[in-house]
Amino acid sequence: MAKPQTTLVPRSRRVGASVESPVRRYFKEVRFRQIRSLVELARHGSFAATASALGLAVPSVWQQIRSLEDEYGVQLVVAEGSKVALTEDGRMLVDLASPLVESFDGLRAMFEDRRRVESRTLTVVAPAALLSGALRKPIILYRQHHPTVKLVLLDRPSYLARQIMEQDDADLAIMGMAPGDEAMPQFDCRPLARFAFYLMCPAGHALARARQLTLAAIVGEPLVLAPEESSSHRQIRHVFAQAGLAGRMNVTMTATNRALLLNYVAIGFGVSIGTSAASVKPPKRGAGEAEVVVRDVASLFGHEDVFLVQRKGRFEPAHVHAFRQLVEKALASKEQVAPLKTH
Repeated sequence: MAKPQTTLVPRSRRVGASVESPVRRYFKEVRFRQIRSLVELARHGSFAATASALGLAVPSVWQQIRSLEDEYGVQLVVAEGSKVALTEDGRMLVDLASPLVESFDGLRAMFEDRRRVESRTLTVVAPAALLSGALRKPIILYRQHHPTVKLVLLDRPSYLARQIMEQDDADLAIMGMAPGDEAMPQFDCRPLARFAFYLMCPAGHALARARQLTLAAIVGEPLVLAPEESSSHRQIRHVFAQAGLAGRMNVTMTATNRALLLNYVAIGFGVSIGTSAASVKPPKRGAGEAEVVVRDVASLFGHEDVFLVQRKGRFEPAHVHAFRQLVEKALASKEQVAPLKTH
């Protein structure tokens, strides 16, 4: 029987010098994990201990060291049995890299420290009626619990709020959407609440005494509405258009503020149609002003649907998440149809 052929392996060799992987490796750049492997190898003295410290397999650590040698064109380590020693070039690279690795390892702690002292900004855009009405309580609670966050509130009608979100100038929008509005596929639009429509008119007005209100009776009056960019105005116009009455609309005044709408009615500019998004009471009657009566017209105009709008696919910071939760809890995704008090 022929004697088995033996091959002698030198005791000291360059790592990987006598073993060539059958799979060609591609290393386009030195990555941080390769530098970390070399620093840890210098600290632990063996591939097995280094692999254990990094949570990797021994071949993975070996491959990362070899990639460094290929990239720099020098021998960095020498295997001596189960132990590994650094070459002079290896020691030089470890001396340069160790402070970088230590700084990187401390990066998270430094980041958390900076986050605790850096001021945060939250920009929210919403119509005035919502800011002064349904959002008032969430805003107060947020300022109490997050005093270090700079809260920026932008008062815009819903259509302009949409434009601000599309321009990426706000973190969140709370806004209404009217029938026929274009879809917003790049945003998450979470339903928040539905607000009933109300008619506001002087107490002596025929509409205040009418047993049954009709679209034809309302459209012939001077109308005081929210701006054309608001979802409520667009929905009112849509309802009249569906009934073939859009051409008879006579909008004499517009105002973003519910209190101002009510004042315009009280001093005789016309009748107003709006939603219960703002729980503003009719003004106290002054000299020469009419008493204001508020009547539910949800059967004619329906409800204003309000959504929380946020861009898709973007990480939500904790200070943004906190405000969103307060808003969702306050509105609770249910109809807000409690009637307003009348004077």
